[in-house]
Amino acid sequence: MSAWPMPRRRLLFAMPLLGATTGCSLLPTPKAAQIYRLSPQVEDPPGRAILRTTLTIDLPNAPQSLDTDRIALTEGRTRFDYYAESTWTDRLPVLLQSLLVNAFESDGRIAEVSHDVDSSTRGYLLQTQIRQFEAQYGVPATAPEIAVVLELQLLTGPAGRFVGRRLISTNARASQDKLDAIVTAFDSATGEALTESVVWTVQAISKDRAHRRP
Repeated sequence: MSAWPMPRRRLLFAMPLLGATTGCSLLPTPKAAQIYRLSPQVEDPPGRAILRTTLTIDLPNAPQSLDTDRIALTEGRTRFDYYAESTWTDRLPVLLQSLLVNAFESDGRIAEVSHDVDSSTRGYLLQTQIRQFEAQYGVPATAPEIAVVLELQLLTGPAGRFVGRRLISTNARASQDKLDAIVTAFDSATGEALTESVVWTVQAISKDRAHRRP
């Protein structure tokens, strides 16, 4: 005598239990993020007169949309987004602070460069606001243009005298709409911005020290 077939409702209830007991999952495995590092080339300007002072590089400020390790992009005037499954090696403000310190140390015209800000900080303090750091898409199906906009403010000490302010804006067009080429363009625009930051800061400190000299 053959067994009666299992009712359909009971069969559907049994199927999830079978998957749970065998350890199977119907959810797709997420792809690992591609991690990119910024490695810009900073131009070495002529002139090696060393300023016997200290420059402290404060951690840059950034809007919440850029205070992240994600790689930002914009489309048109209104859409802001990030590249999927791709990140920088760290949060953008941390990366930029490290790059600024390296740029000033490599330049060598300021005797001491630091990134530790506290109440005992002496010499000059460089504060940075990251206004833009993104790949900008205009016409569809074309490679984006990288925009890096930094606002620099130079002070004497963490709560000291205002010395100067400078807005730095650089751009670089990616050779193609692929992330490797886009990151290379980020390197180019960032390197130009770092070079301009070093040149302006050294000049501003030199002028300030000359005006204060008896």
